[in-house]
Amino acid sequence: MRLLVTGGAGFLGGELARRALAAGWSVRATWWSRPPDVDGVDWVRADVRDAGAMTSAVRGCDAIVHTAYRQREDAWSTNVQGSAVVAAAARGARLVHMSTDIVFSGDRGRYREEDAPAPVNDYGRSKAEAERLVAAAHPEALIPRTSLLYGGREHGPQERLALGGGPFFVDELRSPVVVGDLVDALLELLPLDVTGPLHLGGADDVSRYEFALLLGADPAKVERAHTTPDRAPNVTLDSSRARTLLTTRLRGVRDVLGG
Repeated sequence: MRLLVTGGAGFLGGELARRALAAGWSVRATWWSRPPDVDGVDWVRADVRDAGAMTSAVRGCDAIVHTAYRQREDAWSTNVQGSAVVAAAARGARLVHMSTDIVFSGDRGRYREEDAPAPVNDYGRSKAEAERLVAAAHPEALIPRTSLLYGGREHGPQERLALGGGPFFVDELRSPVVVGDLVDALLELLPLDVTGPLHLGGADDVSRYEFALLLGADPAKVERAHTTPDRAPNVTLDSSRARTLLTTRLRGVRDVLGG
């Protein structure tokens, strides 16, 4: 069985490529901005917005996990146009399109799959629109929504932020998940007949401030900050449906890091 991972040089994509290889998958992965660092992968340098490149990359693959995204520069074209291109290229194969808790407004938290997206910033709007286009182009796609990722073989973005110090929000609540737990869940879900949105957040809901401290931030170097209108204050995820489908545990950050 051959798996294509878009964004294979990223934090999630790289962990997925490594664990898929260990699980017996033949893995192909795309990269663009920096050289990959996972041996044993069939690496393809491709832009997810390029229909010809993605059609070629998908050829011969049984499943595709689309992890590639941009949060700032080129965010709309990569997240929206790129996701639509990948979904069209993936017709006939299993597609898992990664999304985010930031598609929600953050007005109450504990969001379930049936809750309507209502993003409050451009990144969230791009990811919500990507979800809509993917569902239209590939109705059988699985669309996991997840939260802040941490705990890889090397420090990821969240660890680097925490160890760098600075302001962290005390009133922005998330459901962080260990990247290895998320990847194991995705690999478990690939052969299952599960489609549409599925929430894959960690079991504990914490503020960005508490999360930074759990990740090892120096309390003397972090500041307590409050959200602004372009930040969703509470986008915690209700992942109870996933727990009924999976043997993989999506552990809470306090359980993992001992808070």
